[in-house]
Amino acid sequence: MAKLAYAAGQPAGITLLCGPAGVGKTTVLRHIAARGLPGGQVIWLGALVDLADPDDAEWNRDERPYDAALPDVLLVDEADRCGTAELVDLIGRWRRRHPSVAIVLAGEGRLLSLVAGDARLEQSVRLRATLPPFTLAETRRLLAATLTVGAEADGEAVIRTIHEIAGGVPAIAVRLADMAALVAAAEPGRSLVSDDVETIHRRLCLTAA
Repeated sequence: MAKLAYAAGQPAGITLLCGPAGVGKTTVLRHIAARGLPGGQVIWLGALVDLADPDDAEWNRDERPYDAALPDVLLVDEADRCGTAELVDLIGRWRRRHPSVAIVLAGEGRLLSLVAGDARLEQSVRLRATLPPFTLAETRRLLAATLTVGAEADGEAVIRTIHEIAGGVPAIAVRLADMAALVAAAEPGRSLVSDDVETIHRRLCLTAA
């Protein structure tokens, strides 16, 4: 987090934040936006589809001096949902209007390939950060406040099963834990077991199909 915040605060730099869906990229961006940066830069946070052209009147609607209306840092989520040419064009327009703007691009692994598709864009990257899936210990801490289990041995097995099914992705783990908590609430006095989680997972998969 500290490295990412530092890189985001460097003028004219590009930072990449990659990881699978649900691993917490959006949460990290929101955390940086909420805490701000040491230099007091103006931060914009949003998805790529919401990032307007810097020449758009949206950035000057308060009738301030034009450059003052532009953010100093762009935290761009879902930046992998475009092509290399589109990404290069949008960044180029921002660079022309605001040469020192710092840009953080967050997305899934495809983002690395998009950036690699343009040599100049790739050379502008100051930091490549990857959010890996959670470890079992991290999943256990994550679910501590969500999931109340019965006997200690069964509880550990339930958490391990959730972690394995989720592949360490916290968003999936929380969803499974929430469903398991509903099952437990429906049958007071009965401890959750791994089979309960497996059943929930199968039903979710059938529903999605």
